Amino acid sequence: MKKKLFAIGTAVVLGAAMFAFGACAPEDDRNDGGTSSNAFRFAGDLQELYGGENGYPQAVLVAKKSVIESDSAAVGTMISYMEGSAQYLASASAQEVVDALAPWYTEGMTPTLNAKNLTSEVIANCSVQYYSAAGEATRTRVNGYLAELAAVDATAAKAVSDSFYYTQEPEAGEFSATYSVYAPDGAPALALANAVNGQDEGFSFHIVASDTIGAQVSGEDPAADFCILPVNAASKLLGSGEKYQMLGVVTNGNMYFLTTGENAAVDADNLSSLIGKTIGVVQLANVPGLTLRATFAKYGIACQVMDNDMQPASDKVNLKAVDAANVTPAGGCDYYLCPEPAASVKVAATAGK
Repeated sequence: MKKKLFAIGTAVVLGAAMFAFGACAPEDDRNDGGTSSNAFRFAGDLQELYGGENGYPQAVLVAKKSVIESDSAAVGTMISYMEGSAQYLASASAQEVVDALAPWYTEGMTPTLNAKNLTSEVIANCSVQYYSAAGEATRTRVNGYLAELAAVDATAAKAVSDSFYYTQEPEAGEFSATYSVYAPDGAPALALANAVNGQDEGFSFHIVASDTIGAQVSGEDPAADFCILPVNAASKLLGSGEKYQMLGVVTNGNMYFLTTGENAAVDADNLSSLIGKTIGVVQLANVPGLTLRATFAKYGIACQVMDNDMQPASDKVNLKAVDAANVTPAGGCDYYLCPEPAASVKVAATAGK
């Protein structure tokens, strides 16, 4: 099972000036340890709540069908890099990871991952682990997850064909061409760290803004030979398997609950205690929010998505869309669902560490 961390605030050091948070409690409202009684703390793991030891299949690696058919050795090399990702990230320092990825960001981008917010604990919380599409368990897992998302929102995901999955045994050996590899900023970019660290001249890497990743596999002549993108986006854009095939799952969720005060940590045994409470969700309309709603559905717990005019319901869990900048102790929500590395940053900043 992947490592779970609900109290790692001291692991991340960040100047408060870098983030706009609500005011901390006054000095006389601090506990004996010097931490604000209104500070954030980790209060649950969405990946664990979703079920299973592997979390949910959040992002996948796809390869262009023409590359698969013409250069199996390149496909095999990329797969070998992905298979070594978890081991590399567990052994490399955070600074080594940041330095490896830094040259590949789109010019002008401010990376989400940096030496001040990336620690070994945060890397573990990003759940980078490769699961090959050749494995029946992986295909079953992805198919089931897509069905759950579609049940929550029919526009969120589509069923994929069997030909979407790459199940062949790639060749080993050298190749002479250079292939483009794209990934969105954030946790999925971590999956590239081992490939970037070990690569020769066979690949050119591109880390792009997350809202542009779909464009890299779209159109008549897509830019990406290989691409990491959310599994639901892959299902809608590429699910026929005609232009791209899925090689494997590369990340398995990175969303954590934050809370303050006396609120209890959330687990499968007390999930119903959230009824009547409000959860601020970063990316409510996308995979994080959809996964949370699917998780509530699994447990038979009713929830509602609130718009600006709605009042919290006493008989449902209330979900409110927030952006990461508004995840603050003073934000008015009982809990927040926030991705790494932002979650650890906020825990540390509100604790005054």
